[in-house]
Amino acid sequence: MKTALHQNLSDKIKDIPDYLLEELSDYIDFLLFKKEKDWAENLSEEETNSINKGIEDLKMGRTHSHESVMEEMEHYIKSCKNE
Repeated sequence: MKTALHQNLSDKIKDIPDYLLEELSDYIDFLLFKKEKDWAENLSEEETNSINKGIEDLKMGRTHSHESVMEEMEHYIKSCKNE
C-alpha cells in the first residue's frame, strides 16, 4: 500500500540529478542497514577494546584538557618548523 509519503519520496527521487543518485543509493543502503542492526554490534574486537580502554581512562582521570593538547601541539609545530 503506497502512502502519500511514499509518493512524495518517489516524486523527490525523480527530481534528483544523475550525479547525486549514487550518493542517494549509498544513503538508502545505510538506512536499510541501520534498521537491521545497531552499529555497535558491528565493531571489531579491536574497536571494542579501544572504546573500553578509553572509558577506563576517563574513569581513572587519565585525560587531557583541550587547552593542554593545543598548547602541546603548538610547541610541537614550532619545533618542526625550526628543524
